[in-house]
Amino acid sequence: MNSTVKDDLERSKEAPVTRPAPESPWASRAFSLFEQRMLSAERPFPCIFGVDATHRGTLSHSFIPAGRERIPALSAALRDYSSRCRDLGARTSLVAFFEPDESIETMDGYKREFWRLLNGVSAGDSEPWPAGIDTETESSEWEFSCFGMSFFVVANTPLHKSRSSRYFEYFTITFQPRFVFDNLNPDTPTGKNARKIIRARLADYDSVPAHPQLGGFGKPGNREWVQYFIGDDNVPVPDSEKCPFAMSAGRRTQTGDTEMAGPEFTQAGPRGIQQDLIDLIPSQGSVELQHDQPGKVFGWHRHNLDEELFIMSGDVTLFWVGADGGYRERHCEAGACIRLPANTVHGSTAGGGGAYYIIRPQGGKTAVTTFLEKSEWPYPVAAPALDLPLQATGDRAVSSST
Repeated sequence: MNSTVKDDLERSKEAPVTRPAPESPWASRAFSLFEQRMLSAERPFPCIFGVDATHRGTLSHSFIPAGRERIPALSAALRDYSSRCRDLGARTSLVAFFEPDESIETMDGYKREFWRLLNGVSAGDSEPWPAGIDTETESSEWEFSCFGMSFFVVANTPLHKSRSSRYFEYFTITFQPRFVFDNLNPDTPTGKNARKIIRARLADYDSVPAHPQLGGFGKPGNREWVQYFIGDDNVPVPDSEKCPFAMSAGRRTQTGDTEMAGPEFTQAGPRGIQQDLIDLIPSQGSVELQHDQPGKVFGWHRHNLDEELFIMSGDVTLFWVGADGGYRERHCEAGACIRLPANTVHGSTAGGGGAYYIIRPQGGKTAVTTFLEKSEWPYPVAAPALDLPLQATGDRAVSSST
């Protein structure tokens, strides 16, 4: 066994470095559970380097509040950690624990939140993209980067069950600097030994096999971003699904090239913006403010991206085709939030007073909306309450339309 791997294993048996516990109750509990998990002798955690870092005291921890301060707090933690992580040695990571958010109830919800956070951090970062890290997310040499440092990122959620290595009582994101893996190339003896030990532990720890898309950085066909947030099953992410990360506009590589990932926003005049709208703007991209006249009906259609709709005033009745193929509908008033999965066949009718609502497509991107031909409608659509046109057919690309 390579001496580096052997030393890490031996050190994992030593008493850990004592660290002060955080003050808030939820953070204190998260910290305690994490320490117990990483230091368990009865059920060794698969990542021997994470266990070693826990013993060394070279892990950094951050406790991120819920609400609007979430992205600023994570950005501040990553900025600070990026400035000092090399001084902590080759076995280090930043473990960010997140205060529970009751609005996130599903695995897809956690996945959306994960990418929202990474995009939010990137949007506030003006430092050059690290040399040697590709800016194209589908490249085998792409890695999430911020504040001049590149990271392999791992998400844990309370909803992972079969894949215990990705389970934690609190939503957690671990940021591992790329330099941690410098001497662990899978083609080297050290890398092969480490991979063998970790995979063996993983097989004992999880009740499902290792995900088929786990791969090595820089290897042909590898997609790093797929490995960041792995679900509880082994269904591969299709090649057609692209990374939700959008490099913030204006970020420069260290060669000086400008990378544009989406719209740039400038203020046209001294107009105020309501805080509600600011809160709903994604970290990069745009939202649509939609106004429907009283009784306005949109016939059956679908979007290629997940969307969130926020009813600002008035009311809307959303109708859709359920998973069982049956007809569903729900009346939504001001204050309602509708989360609409991509490719859901649906339509809507505005109430008697019309409706204003904001549509936030996945990743702030432009959604493609496809209206079904009337002959393809799964169910009839009620005629408008007023003498207004019924939009029924035609394909178009819009920021969003429901």
